[in-house]
Amino acid sequence: MNPAGRTPITRWLVVVVAVVSMALMAGCSGSTSDDNADRSSTGTASSTRSGQPSGSSTTSTPTDPGTCTVTACPKLPTPSAEVMKSGVTDSNADTAVPAYLTGLFNDLDQTWGGWFGELDWGSPDPGRKLIEPGTTFRTECIDDESEAQIPSNLANAFFCPVDVAPNGSGQPAKGTVVLPVQTFQKIWQGNVFGVPSPFVGDFTAAIVVAHEYGHNIVYRIADVLDIPESQEPRGNNSELIADCLAGNWAATVFQRDALSPKDILQVAALLPIIGDPGPNQGHGTITERARALTVGLTGPQLNRQGQPVDCLSRYWPEKFGS
Repeated sequence: MNPAGRTPITRWLVVVVAVVSMALMAGCSGSTSDDNADRSSTGTASSTRSGQPSGSSTTSTPTDPGTCTVTACPKLPTPSAEVMKSGVTDSNADTAVPAYLTGLFNDLDQTWGGWFGELDWGSPDPGRKLIEPGTTFRTECIDDESEAQIPSNLANAFFCPVDVAPNGSGQPAKGTVVLPVQTFQKIWQGNVFGVPSPFVGDFTAAIVVAHEYGHNIVYRIADVLDIPESQEPRGNNSELIADCLAGNWAATVFQRDALSPKDILQVAALLPIIGDPGPNQGHGTITERARALTVGLTGPQLNRQGQPVDCLSRYWPEKFGS
């Protein structure tokens, strides 16, 4: 018997029902109002490798080292460590939020590091930059191709492939996930990237960090396999693949008995904030983003743990479509 007192099948059904509910809620939340249109520039963002912003049973051990195909790709390993709880309150947010974000980085490094290790792809660990209150971070990823100072209350989080910062081992790494701490502190106060949200908590922050880490994974894959930018995910797929890879990590949280319907409700509340109000606007509509997270979490048929190959084949067909 697992800690929740449910059989694995029952637990899986509970999560599937919650995921389907998330997709339905996201679909019903879609809007083309001016208010929602204004939000399309907020939320998570990423950049191309040149530094310009972009705002299963079928899996097995690869037949050749360094190979991941639709029919032969390792599964994402589930870390043995428990998923960290933030314990954030109004009185301890200054210390608890940075500690929680660091814990998320550690968990993501361990999860994706195991997968990269099986493929002999080296380390995927990105640079980490927590912009503490009262400080700024100089980034090279802005529209006018000059460096800019990013404050701790920037209503965004992003991955920049040309910024350099220490990784989890303290070594400088090119390709950095940038998280403004004050912005994340506000999440637990019901404010997500400047937008009020009724359902917030640890998993709201976690899925944002996992999404940005997903951009890092795409960057590392392209780098190790020497994939030109012309063959990287295009259009909305550049964001949807990061959503899907975030769902892969969330599936490992489920495997550790740490993913609840409440957590998925937090994701459902996040989707209207980060989703585009209409199609082909660069990030994906609310429904498209819900679908990407769902594929990453429960696989294309909602019947098993989602795997990286599900995301790569669906949202990176230029390289992994066959």
